Amino acid sequence: MNVGDERFRREKRKREYRTEFQIDRDRVLYSPHLARLAEVTQVRASGEGFLVHNRLTHSLKVAQLARRIAEKLVKVQEDLSGHLGLDPDAAEAAGLAHDMGHPPFGHIAEKELDSLVRDRRVSDGYEGNAQTFRIVARLSVGDSSSQENDVDVPGLNLTARTINGLLKYPWSFKDSGTQRKWGVYDTENRVFEWAQQIGGLAPKQRSVEAEVMDWADDITYAIHDLVDFYCAGKIPLHLLADSSRGNTLGAREREAFLEGAFRRNPRLAEQQTECRKVLEVAFGIIGSISSGYTGVQQQARDLWGFSSELITRYVNAIELVDYESRPDKSCVSIRPMDRLQTDVLKELTWYYVINDSDLKAIQFGQTKMIRELFSVVHEEIEAERLGILPKGFQELIKSGNGAIPSARWAADYISGMTERELTHVHRRLLAPS
Repeated sequence: MNVGDERFRREKRKREYRTEFQIDRDRVLYSPHLARLAEVTQVRASGEGFLVHNRLTHSLKVAQLARRIAEKLVKVQEDLSGHLGLDPDAAEAAGLAHDMGHPPFGHIAEKELDSLVRDRRVSDGYEGNAQTFRIVARLSVGDSSSQENDVDVPGLNLTARTINGLLKYPWSFKDSGTQRKWGVYDTENRVFEWAQQIGGLAPKQRSVEAEVMDWADDITYAIHDLVDFYCAGKIPLHLLADSSRGNTLGAREREAFLEGAFRRNPRLAEQQTECRKVLEVAFGIIGSISSGYTGVQQQARDLWGFSSELITRYVNAIELVDYESRPDKSCVSIRPMDRLQTDVLKELTWYYVINDSDLKAIQFGQTKMIRELFSVVHEEIEAERLGILPKGFQELIKSGNGAIPSARWAADYISGMTERELTHVHRRLLAPS
């Protein structure tokens, strides 16, 4: 694989003390699309005033973990990491940027936007990962200008290595096959193909930074959301953990959860014995948590210790391998039981939080807002009446010279909002007082 510090557009820039990948990391950190995630829900608000992760704090932890994993691999597998060109700054930049395309209100909005865009005859619909790629390649604002003609460069103009690090799903919709996710729209295909070629990657092969970032994302989701919603009174962690000590009520609670997880996830249902084992191992770490969250110091210490021990276990579960000898071309190996354990822990949030009936009611209203606002915005863009849109966004649309479908622009506008902003714009356009 090549070094990958090339950029799609050559830049006019003063001499730098930073590496190209450090510049990438800094550009992502200062992007308004990253700052927006402070007002985008990770799973849901607690409803009890307890602070849970939002998309920004989640992304910061994914970035930190991606960096630490990359640093560990560079240190303990020096030869192989050098051959692969693994760079901690590029891994951190990918972790920071990986959720920038996440729309307001989470996956329910992603699903609705996908349906709305497809209804307007745009075949590759809407996908949060592909939207992230579109943001860094076209929509965001950076500090670079072109070497050739001294004009501003669209997007963040990241290096090929960092771009490939973002691609958890390195294929377009038309090449997705049975996969339900894709990482690039047709509108950014030139940048995608360039980055893959520079990276020396085979079709659908992830880069080493993408593998590291994805594992960091899994770790963060599995542990921090679980702790968040235990503290918010949503996940009865004390009951689930206590079942290992002979508590009948806890045993019933754990079995009910596992049955629900097996119904939702057929892949876990095929490994029921192993799932029970890894869950018991994880809960055996918790310590003295024997009641709902009250905020006492001992509980806080136990939660910190639980999180820290699992994170350490998972960071040590990944190692680099020679991808050329593997049929799937993956350049990492993750201990199967640790991967399974994170999958089971992630199911706790699905079972107790995402599938909760009161969240369904909230999502119904959120979906309706997105549908109504999209319809208005798309109609105005289609008719070339751009006055209701921010001036900077009007300039983006005009720069496309009519080559990009109106539905894509409408999805860009809505997915680039915070949740508070979307609610405000919906009220102003559709329900003025």
